[in-house]
Amino acid sequence: MTDFGEKDFYIGAIKGAIYKVNPNARIDYISNYISKFNVEEGAYTLLKSAVEYPAGTIFVVVVDPGVGTKRKPIAVKTNDGKIYIGPDNGIFSLVIEKFGLAAIFEISNPDVMQKDKMSSTFHGRDIFGPAGAHLSRGVPIEQLGGVLADYVRFDSEKARIVDGKVVGKIVVVDDYGNVISNIQKSLFEELAWSLGGPLKVRVGSREFSVEFVKAYGDVPTGGYLGLFGSGEVFEVAINQGNLSKALNFKSGERIEISK
Repeated sequence: MTDFGEKDFYIGAIKGAIYKVNPNARIDYISNYISKFNVEEGAYTLLKSAVEYPAGTIFVVVVDPGVGTKRKPIAVKTNDGKIYIGPDNGIFSLVIEKFGLAAIFEISNPDVMQKDKMSSTFHGRDIFGPAGAHLSRGVPIEQLGGVLADYVRFDSEKARIVDGKVVGKIVVVDDYGNVISNIQKSLFEELAWSLGGPLKVRVGSREFSVEFVKAYGDVPTGGYLGLFGSGEVFEVAINQGNLSKALNFKSGERIEISK
């Protein structure tokens, strides 16, 4: 999973670096279109995808605006038997929180990196891809480097109830223009908000009403709606329309829901 897109040589180079180590590797993609430099969006996308993969999967994750700086390259093993390789910048916060931390290692062994090159701007090719490939060949994770006692976490507040309103933030704007928050269903249940009624949404100076429904098609085409989607968090949308484009929403903005 990366924020590279697929126009340039970067994805091909990472795949090549993996196949160079393990020609029999099987490479799948979660997404190469994470919003540029958006580590928190990457963490959310990784979590919602990783939960569906089997134990033994190795995730190479490159959303890495701090590449070449003092941030560490790490390998994380979670209690459900999956391994995550990438930068120590918070990208693994949500999978660790969800699945539990078994161990974390700094990738420092030169034998699991590209020995003939080491760019300060492309650790996906030179460190993360090759390290993942070595693990896929059966190299123990302990051989990647030393054990770390801690890791970088997001410094962000969880959604909460404030004066009878639910306050959270926008985590992702998906490709449909749906605006996805970090608001969990339990907060609506605590307020006894049920399906079928109108809700007021406020983001900055923008304020509008949505119908609280179960499916997008429960409102007419062009209608504003709010629901708990497949990501199990609250999102607001326009049925068969692009809410983000209509009202210029961006990830990271505060969102407030009220009756």
